[in-house]
Amino acid sequence: MANAEQLSLENFQPEFCQIVANHIQDHLNPLEWEQLHALAQSGIPHSPELSFTAFDSIERRVRHLTFIENISPLEMLSAPNFYQRLQIIGTLHGQPVCYFSGSGIYQWSLTPDGDSLSFWLTYPVYPPGWPNDDDLDLPFQLQGSEFGSKWLM
Repeated sequence: MANAEQLSLENFQPEFCQIVANHIQDHLNPLEWEQLHALAQSGIPHSPELSFTAFDSIERRVRHLTFIENISPLEMLSAPNFYQRLQIIGTLHGQPVCYFSGSGIYQWSLTPDGDSLSFWLTYPVYPPGWPNDDDLDLPFQLQGSEFGSKWLM
């Protein structure tokens, strides 16, 4: 049996990022890309090194802005706004890599109910359909301003 260190989410980041970058470059609808790209450029990042123009390629953007999210795939799928948008774009370690169309959210986890690797194409702006403050339509309560997320830079 593999130990927790061998199966940590960070160990799967390179493969996750490659699947996501390939989807963005080869399969994402150009109109959807333009809309999400414009939304991302409209936001103000927490620091200049995370601005949309700070990256010279999709691969670098995905690699630097992928983070560990405390929202599991099951939690995302229990929200009707996201369940209806689910696309499986690949598999990693036997688990689906998810894309929620129209939102720019990519997600993968070792288990359906565990923390996940996540990438938001719209960063630093919240993805379309993401609940704001009192408008939460997710079946769980988010904690704090960072929602328990951890950047993997």
